[in-house]
Amino acid sequence: MSPQRMVLLAFSGCLLLFQNNLSRAQNPSGGAGAVSAADRKFLLDAAQHGLHEVKMGMLGVERGTNSDLKVYAQHILDDHALSNAEIQALARLKGIALPDPAKIDDPAERLSGLTGIEFDQAFVREEIDGHLKAIAEFEKEDQSATTDSDIKGFAHSALPKMHAHLDQAKALKL
Repeated sequence: MSPQRMVLLAFSGCLLLFQNNLSRAQNPSGGAGAVSAADRKFLLDAAQHGLHEVKMGMLGVERGTNSDLKVYAQHILDDHALSNAEIQALARLKGIALPDPAKIDDPAERLSGLTGIEFDQAFVREEIDGHLKAIAEFEKEDQSATTDSDIKGFAHSALPKMHAHLDQAKALKL
């Protein structure tokens, strides 16, 4: 990752933490306890998806053989690093403990054993399948009438990028 991107990611993370602190100042309870089981599950699943996408992005950049795939992988790595910072801030605001990032990621582990065109093709299949599943969950959260407004807002704002990632993955010619 380039030094400029690292600075941008660090700045974005600090900005999100600052926003989180402002939100806490406005809502001293931090929103804890007000989150439904469905919203909690969504946020945990979104965090898991984000961690998976960062791992996939790193794998694609490191092991991909197709230059377009490598560009795509860097793009999802950058986007999901920012999204993960947003999820972490939102989880802290709502009093939700997120999963351990070191947890084994089976799809990424399977891909790490592949090389060449086999890796590239499996990577694209996993990206398409993963984004289809995630989009369905994010749309369900976005359309839910009982959703926490902050979590619903996150789901709504993430959908355009997720659709763009899906379209970009489908457009990769291998």
